[in-house]
Amino acid sequence: MNTLEIKNVGPIKSVNIELNKFNIFIGPQSSGKSTIAKIISFSHWLEKDVLVHQDIEYTTASNFIEENLIKFHKLKGYFKKDSFVCYQGDIITYRIEGDGRLIIEKNDSLEDKKVGKIAYIPSERNLMTLQGIESLPLSRDNIRTFLFDWLSIHRKYSKDNSFDVLDLGIKFYFDEDTRQDTILLNDGNKITLDVASSGLQSVVPLCVYFYDVVKWVYDHIEDISFQKRNLYLNLIYRPLLDELKEKGALNEDILSNDQFKGQLTEALTQLTTEYRKLRTQISIENFSQRLEHIIALEENITKPHFSSIIIEEPEQNLFPQTQEKLLYYFLRLIDKNRDKLIITTHSPYILYALNNCMLGWLVKDEIEPDEDIEAIRFKESWINPSDVSVWEIRDGQIMGINKHENHTIQDKDGLISSNYFDRIMKNITLDFTELLQYLPKTK
Repeated sequence: MNTLEIKNVGPIKSVNIELNKFNIFIGPQSSGKSTIAKIISFSHWLEKDVLVHQDIEYTTASNFIEENLIKFHKLKGYFKKDSFVCYQGDIITYRIEGDGRLIIEKNDSLEDKKVGKIAYIPSERNLMTLQGIESLPLSRDNIRTFLFDWLSIHRKYSKDNSFDVLDLGIKFYFDEDTRQDTILLNDGNKITLDVASSGLQSVVPLCVYFYDVVKWVYDHIEDISFQKRNLYLNLIYRPLLDELKEKGALNEDILSNDQFKGQLTEALTQLTTEYRKLRTQISIENFSQRLEHIIALEENITKPHFSSIIIEEPEQNLFPQTQEKLLYYFLRLIDKNRDKLIITTHSPYILYALNNCMLGWLVKDEIEPDEDIEAIRFKESWINPSDVSVWEIRDGQIMGINKHENHTIQDKDGLISSNYFDRIMKNITLDFTELLQYLPKTK
């Protein structure tokens, strides 16, 4: 498992945890939930970026942390002289010292590692519904990145290919005629997303985006940017192509970027054909092994093999029952063997729904196939508690059951402890009980 240590960053005083496949952080506002989530997001992105570059040397730039963590995740003023971050992942281990220095090393060879899809869904996602948001000057941060992703994703859904939002009886699509995001209500009427309720403005971009990063990108060939295509071209193909060119076997036209405007796999097929023709004409040392390496590297770094999704406050502006449906939706869609999920939340309802899913997994073998029980309706959302860690943040630290530092709030079965739910409801029920004694007794 990956480990994360944070000291004196923003509201976080001291955290040292072992990250699970699925991690939930709960606590009051300004407690540090998002600080932890943003550092995890940066860590996952950095591992991917190192893989894509097949190198760590470029990370030595003096402004690397300032640009890619502090500015991107809006953490200005969070790092102090005594701040410290240490992350140990599958691919790299890095430390950030208080002066902003990044010290990084590879854990192993990069050649056989595979990249993932890193997705950060900020709490400010409602901004995506503002008319003309795409024309506003925005800083290079996670909101801007989410906006650009959204502008690409939302056009995939037309009136004839609309998106069902949970089971709320509404559908979303991008109207090509009006160029507006549109909601088709269950009464047949339609409205634009920018005038919909705050709940819909939050949940629609969230659900559509989540579906894209856990389903769509694995069912389709992703259209990569020119910058990425150029990087892949230079990293994967250029060395061998340059050698062919030096031997006079290929002309400049074949080396031009125009040859790579299609998908890289198609380009590789075309080039492989050229290689086969040329093998008898020129001598390239270890040709077969190098070609196999190119094919394997192209497969590893040009398409995602898993998704790592970080979601801030999924419950935003939603009724408790809708929060429950949303959590079930996440766990139904996600590939539990492949993907990672981080959630920050204020809501105990998210935890109640998660507990249901973990309990369902624990008792699944005890339920007869023909039993008609209501809980089976979310069977596809059941999840192994051993893959889940639920962390409560209090006073800048993670506190588990019985105030054990850096422990989860789960019991021996992996379920969220009843003590936790009892404690968070205690003040409300105590106030009610005290006031109840003054209610006049009926005769």
